[in-house]
Amino acid sequence: MSTRILFLYVSASSGHQRAADAIREALTLVVPTWETVGVDSFTYTYPTVGPLISRTYLEILHRTPALWDFIYDNPDVEMATREVRDLLNLVSARKLKKLVSRHNASAIVCTQAAPCSVFAAEKRRGKLSIPLIAVITDFAVHSYWVYKEVDLYCVPSEEVRKTLVRQGISSSRIAVTGIPISPVFLQHVPKERVRASLKLDPHRTTVLMMGGSQGMGPLQELIGDLLPLDAQILVLTGLNRELFRTLSKYYKREKRVRVLGFTKTVHRLMDAADLLITKPGGLTSSEALAKGLPMVISNPIPGQEERNAAYLIRQGVAERADEPGDVAAVSAALLRNSPRLRRMAERTRTIAMPYAAIEVARHIFRLTHTAP
Repeated sequence: MSTRILFLYVSASSGHQRAADAIREALTLVVPTWETVGVDSFTYTYPTVGPLISRTYLEILHRTPALWDFIYDNPDVEMATREVRDLLNLVSARKLKKLVSRHNASAIVCTQAAPCSVFAAEKRRGKLSIPLIAVITDFAVHSYWVYKEVDLYCVPSEEVRKTLVRQGISSSRIAVTGIPISPVFLQHVPKERVRASLKLDPHRTTVLMMGGSQGMGPLQELIGDLLPLDAQILVLTGLNRELFRTLSKYYKREKRVRVLGFTKTVHRLMDAADLLITKPGGLTSSEALAKGLPMVISNPIPGQEERNAAYLIRQGVAERADEPGDVAAVSAALLRNSPRLRRMAERTRTIAMPYAAIEVARHIFRLTHTAP
């Protein structure tokens, strides 16, 4: 019977799923005979309320970000909710164990903390014997990820490895791999050639704006403030169809603005760009690093994205500005300062780990191949 690896994440079309898909793609290259299965564990476990909770999460981020900032990685909140989370884990475990059994999984890979906590608890109770692998998809790790029952952590940086060790995880169970991104980001095409293929001016400065999978942030204001730069602007609205329609209508006569919705060609757009204005999601940031693309970070989500922003700024590959006018000013200053922009681009190549998906796949193979 073929070896089958089960990948679990939360929320389709999220960075967690993209990371899982990248590893699955890499695993087919490392071990072509193995099979992989990807599942949105939350929707699978709670088909009725799962989508509602996902929407509630987005509403909290939009309307009361300070609330999420308070909840995120708060030891008091973690302690106060432990019994409730243990109960939910028991409920989730019943369905998820059936999923493992149905697919006859040889290992479980979690790119989000919630399913990882479920199976860590099962291991603690002696009810799961196959390897459990946790893949951290941000440049910081929070307390909801930390379980001694995890057989292997694949982490983005040495900083995260040290954090886990301080929290009691054995160093032998941690591999610094980077954040897994699709192999398509390993390809590099000259900017002028990509711009021409996209019917853009091959020689004009190009700025790429991304608001994450949900098209979050004041993108319309940002476009207005960036237009005086005389750059051509690529705008990705993700899954936010309303924003796509609004921006497409508003800028339909502006030849220097190209509005796109959800696309699978982000790697080409990054090749075309000189600068990325973005929210600092772990996957998007890692993709930009692989492309050697400096960043201006705007309006990071409290919690994980705030920590990502701090890491990227500390590493010298990004600058931050939250108000639309400030974003335009910072972007203009960088685009006019070629040496500064070049140094940032060179620094991205120093810290980028574009082969992370392959590295994670190799670790999965070794761990599963040697499991009893």
